[in-house]
This record gives sequence, structure tokens and C-alpha cells, in this order.
Amino acid sequence: MLKKALKYDQPEVLASLADHLTDLGFSDLSKKVYQQLIDQFPKEDLFKVYLAEILINDGNEDQGLDLLYSIDPQSTAYVSSLLVQSDYYQTSGLIETARAKLEEAEKLAPNEDAIKFGLAELDFWSGHYQTALPRYEDLLKRQDQFEEVSLKQRLLITLAKLGQYESAAEILKKEPALGLDLDTQYEAGLIMLGVKNLKAAIRYLNEVLKTAPDYVNAYDLLAQAYLKTDQFDAALKTAHLGLSYNEFDESLYELGTQSALKLKEWSTAESLLKKGLKIAPDNSDLRLQLSNLYLYEHHDQENLELWQTQSDEVDLEPQAHWNLAVSYQRLEKIDQAKGEFLLAYPEFKENSEFLRQMILFFKEIGTKPVLNELLKKYLALVPDDLEMHELQDQLDNDNQK
Repeated sequence: MLKKALKYDQPEVLASLADHLTDLGFSDLSKKVYQQLIDQFPKEDLFKVYLAEILINDGNEDQGLDLLYSIDPQSTAYVSSLLVQSDYYQTSGLIETARAKLEEAEKLAPNEDAIKFGLAELDFWSGHYQTALPRYEDLLKRQDQFEEVSLKQRLLITLAKLGQYESAAEILKKEPALGLDLDTQYEAGLIMLGVKNLKAAIRYLNEVLKTAPDYVNAYDLLAQAYLKTDQFDAALKTAHLGLSYNEFDESLYELGTQSALKLKEWSTAESLLKKGLKIAPDNSDLRLQLSNLYLYEHHDQENLELWQTQSDEVDLEPQAHWNLAVSYQRLEKIDQAKGEFLLAYPEFKENSEFLRQMILFFKEIGTKPVLNELLKKYLALVPDDLEMHELQDQLDNDNQK
């Protein structure tokens, strides 16, 4: 039948046949048709573009590119050839070359939506959301869908990536049943979390995890949403589930710990923090949380050992020095406590809670010159603390004697 078609059919019928054969996946047959059309009409470059696209898709890149590069820039098919070249280079990972081809095509056909869409998609998948945004907005003036891509979904995700949650939320508000795919549902959860619509965020994220329990990024957001709505049991459960899929997610250890502390499940919080530090020993936030928990439980020796595991080359945070000072003081290791208080002082000299602790410590060890300076700073911050005023009066009387 193909032989008869090639022998008897008119060119326009053959062109339609080649197009249908390509759509149906019979690329070997469509190549024969296009090759005959090229032989008959060597100046009809669009046939070369179609044949080149088939050759490239079939793995014959060199032959396909040769055909595309043979098309003269003055040809009416030149823009089409640039689009096929761009697709090829994008698939090959040569993003800048693909972009250059599309930009050249845009100069020649500035009103062509296929080119605008191609550039928008290239920017979108390259993470250049700022330049993708106006292209999607322009395309949406004329259509909601391009090929199989929902432009509204693309716009929604682009706005979310740019942190423009209010604008993205407006789209969801107008069209809550947008037919979101899994990734867009996740972005919708992120958007609703961003605009503090926590109920909607929880709904979207639970839909994601219902469909794909191994969608690990959703657990972090869902735990945050539960925490912000005081659903601490749900937040803790979400953190544990997320860690069962990805034990390296450091943020889930933190969120799970916060939930356990709210529930006063101290042993659960301690267990989470210890596991987190095994996975990420350099995570200072986890270490500080565990240190704070040790202080609360008066596990001062454990607190000291926690920081002793740090390398000498690591500069401890001021909060770590404060925590160490408290534990050394409780364990009556005066010299070490004094040193840690002084190391923490530059950072917390305007912190009334820290200054009060330091004042009581220096009062205990009887260091009056330092005590005087600390009291002046503290009373400037908390002028109505009667106990500290009495201590100041006592020091003044002692100095007069």
C-alpha cells in the first residue's frame, strides 16, 4: 500500500500520510514518504525539518542535524528548524545552546506562541522563574493549555518558586479544582503554608502523601503545618513517618523534637535529637536543642560531654558557652563556669536573663568589680528588679566602708 501511495498519490496526500504515520509511531514508513517529497520538492524545507526530527528521535542525530543546518536562514522553514534544534540540544543537556536557538527564533517570529512556550519551559526547568513568569502570563492571555501542559499549573508553581504566595493563592482560590498533578499539589501545600492558610496546606499535603507516601519533601511541610495549628501528636507522627522514608532529613528531627517537647515527651525528644546528631554530627541546631533539654532535666554531666565531642577547631556558638557555664556552675566547677560566662558575655550583654544568671554567679564567687558592671547593665534593662537593686545598694555600702 505504501508503494502504491508513493507511486500514485498527490504530494499533499503524501504529506498528510507521513504526518499520520509519524503520529502512529511508524517512523520508518514516514521517513520514506518524506524522503520522496524532498526529492520531488528540494526547495520545500519543511519536509526536511520533519524528516530531521524523526531521524533525531530514532538516534540518527548526525543525519538529522545535517538536514537542519542545510536549511537557509531565509527559508520560511528556518524558524521550525531552530525549534527542532533547540529540543535536541535541551534533551542533550546543552541548555545555553538550546536557549540561543530559541532566542534566535524569537527575533524572527516574535509573536509565535510555540517559541514563547519553549523559552518559558526552558527557563522553568532551569530554575529561571523570574524570566519564565512573564512568558507564562502572556501565553495565558490566549490559552489555558499548550500541548499537554497546563499553563495555569505552570504559573502556580512559578509564583510559588518566587515566593509570591499571595498571588499563587489567588489562583487556587479561583480554581480550587485545577486538576493538580502530584508536584503541583505539593506546591499548593507550600503556597498555602506561605499564606498561613494552614487548613488548606494540610489538605493538599495529605493528598500528596495519600497518593505517594514516599514523596519525602511533603513530610517537612506537613509537620510544620501541624505544629502551627498545635496538632502536636500529628506533627510528631508525621516527622516519624517522614524519617522512615528519609533518615537524613535533618529538619524532621528538629520538627519532631519540637512536637515531642510540646507534648512533654522528653525521652522521645532526646531520642530524636541523638539520632539526628548521629546522622548530622555538625548540625549545631540539633546539638543546641539537646543541650537545652539536658539543662532542663539537670543532666549537666551529659551536657558537658555533648560539647566535649566537638573538635577543638570548631568555634562554639555563644549559646553553647552559656549552656556550658550553667552546667559547670551546677557542678561547682567555678573556673570553667567563669570562663564560659565570659565567652558568652559579648553576645548576650544586652540579654537580661543571661545577665541575671551571670550576676548571681559572680555574687556567689565574690568578684565585686565585675559584679558592679554587670548590675549597671542589668538595671538599665530591668529597672524594677528589687532584688538586684538591693544587691546594688549592698555593694555601694560595702564600697563606702
